[in-house]
Amino acid sequence: MSNLLLLPILIPLVTAIILIFFPKHVFWQRAVSMVATMSLIVASGALLYRVHTDGIQTLNVGNWPAPFGITLVSDSLSALLVLTTSVIALACLVYSFYAIGKERETFYYYSFFQFLLVGVNGSFTTGDLFNLFVFFEVMLMSSYVLLVLGGTKMQLRETIKYTLVNVISSALFVVAVAYLYAVTGTLNMAHLADRINALGSSPILTVIAVLFI
Repeated sequence: MSNLLLLPILIPLVTAIILIFFPKHVFWQRAVSMVATMSLIVASGALLYRVHTDGIQTLNVGNWPAPFGITLVSDSLSALLVLTTSVIALACLVYSFYAIGKERETFYYYSFFQFLLVGVNGSFTTGDLFNLFVFFEVMLMSSYVLLVLGGTKMQLRETIKYTLVNVISSALFVVAVAYLYAVTGTLNMAHLADRINALGSSPILTVIAVLFI
């Protein structure tokens, strides 16, 4: 069990909430976002090192055992993806200082940028499909806001298309999750591996797989 698993989610989450309270102070928005993202890189690097030295890390949030609680899991791949996300986020953040303009920066840009990181990092570290869906939605909702910042006609038109595609995809994902739970009785990924293997080549599993795709 490692509390390091919480940091890639908590750091951007706390930062996003703090930034909501002073959207017009661009300097502090930039400074806090920069410090938080650099801290995220350090935490992600520490998590990758912990996984490399001690193996797969797991954390049951609130000490609720799986599959009843929120389970976070990190192996070498997920830890590397979290670190990669953090590094790319820093590059995007620095680029934002010069590219998006102060008008957009004052409309909660940096706050939703951090919420986007919450969704991405949560998706890489969650241990069950329901919370994967939740983190997907956090990521998507943040991306909707970021896409529409500025309010130009082209942005609004393309955001509607993007939103429509993702709403349909999310609906199919929920249906697939519901069917999978009905068949296996769990959404925990570790438990799913065992139960799906025990079911063999069931036709319903093929249908569920197609819905996920």
